[in-house]
Amino acid sequence: MKQTAIEWLETHFKYRSNGFNLLEGLFNQAKEIEKQQIIDAGNSCALMQHIHIDKINKMTESEIRQFAKEKHLTFGEKYFNETFKE
Repeated sequence: MKQTAIEWLETHFKYRSNGFNLLEGLFNQAKEIEKQQIIDAGNSCALMQHIHIDKINKMTESEIRQFAKEKHLTFGEKYFNETFKE
């Protein structure tokens, strides 16, 4: 099973810090925030993919060829940029 970044950090703090108990509440909050971000990302990407497919279905063959030549961000990159970048 994979670890989230927060879980990885928490594991390293547990083994290297005597004052871990003071941070435990902060780690729990961070894990909840990260969980919601992952859920939001999945939902956003699913919606974007649906819109994307609908758009492609309405394109002509020449429009699809042109579209395929262009550089596009992944759904995850778009979500990150829209959510976490100013």
